Amino acid sequence: MIALIASACAESEAPKDPYEPELKAAQKQAASDFEREVLADLKITKAEFDEAVNRYVACAGDRGVTIKARPTAGGYYNYDLVKSGDAETVADECRKGTLALIEPIYVDRLMNPEKKDLDQLQADCLVRAGVAPKGYSGDQLAADRAKSFSDTSFGPDNPAVPACLSNPNSGL
Repeated sequence: MIALIASACAESEAPKDPYEPELKAAQKQAASDFEREVLADLKITKAEFDEAVNRYVACAGDRGVTIKARPTAGGYYNYDLVKSGDAETVADECRKGTLALIEPIYVDRLMNPEKKDLDQLQADCLVRAGVAPKGYSGDQLAADRAKSFSDTSFGPDNPAVPACLSNPNSGL
């Protein structure tokens, strides 16, 4: 009876966050009050991520460098940097304290919340989208990606391909 209760208690505990080690490491490396505040609860919300992006863009702008944050279908951003003089140096310096620690964890968690094999998640997305055949594997995807999808019945121009590669959990 005691063993049954103990196992029931163990099963009812909330599953451990697979990104907790990265979040704790990021807490220790935080270079700004903003990062420390965001990472204090070991969670990064969409609003906190967007604020980090806004701070990054504003930091660069305050130093005369234009960075445009373009939202992707995957739920994160790509950045256009207007190259000039020391633009890349400024962009790198502005990442510290804004995006450097927050963005990689946020994007990884967004794309792969359970920290499973990413190639397999992307392959499963292509199957769900009806692009790849049933049984298409992560290993096949890796091999096809290495050949720029040239030997597949689908190609990189199919809209589902970049959508699944940018975020396999995007709802396809």
